[in-house]
Amino acid sequence: MKLTLLSFLVLSIATQSLFGQTDRQKEAAEAFYKNEKLQNINSWYWLFGPSNSLETNEKYDIVNWELEDGGWYIGQGSNQNYNGYGIQHKPKENTYVFSNWKDTSPNGMTLSQELDYSFMGTYKNDEKNGFGITKWSNYKPFSNENYQNVIKYIGEYKDGIWSGYGIIYFRDGSYKSGIFIESILSKELPKIEVLEALGF
Repeated sequence: MKLTLLSFLVLSIATQSLFGQTDRQKEAAEAFYKNEKLQNINSWYWLFGPSNSLETNEKYDIVNWELEDGGWYIGQGSNQNYNGYGIQHKPKENTYVFSNWKDTSPNGMTLSQELDYSFMGTYKNDEKNGFGITKWSNYKPFSNENYQNVIKYIGEYKDGIWSGYGIIYFRDGSYKSGIFIESILSKELPKIEVLEALGF
């Protein structure tokens, strides 16, 4: 049962991360947190594969921590830090973050979800670095009037900003693609060329 619930939670976050938070996801996460305990390390190995090997599990315990704001973290941890795979929920911001944490900072492949925002991509040094997909519903990512109606960015990040090949989509269905420098589209390129550069 616990493996089924955790599998459902991870798959739900992955498949729904671009479409906003759902009540079903929140209910599944809360039910898992309140009623289930991770006791079988093989469940984590099955979910995350050899990157979560026994060597890693000897170093990090499976923990279930209450947070000061009424939220929770469940996953791998050590010395009061998130270290390894785990899920953090903060109800005040209505956020769920699944990552391979390093010293309580997102690291590697990360899924982050709020009511009006979602991100799926890679983190390094506590910032978005590498490829990522970000979507906004009622949130304007920049004060720059050229980007106030952006609803999605697919592309490369460096230290948390759009940097490299990318595509931005607007509410009216239009898009712009090319090379970004410091979150500004500096050179427009055909969409197919950008997708190829991103490895699609």
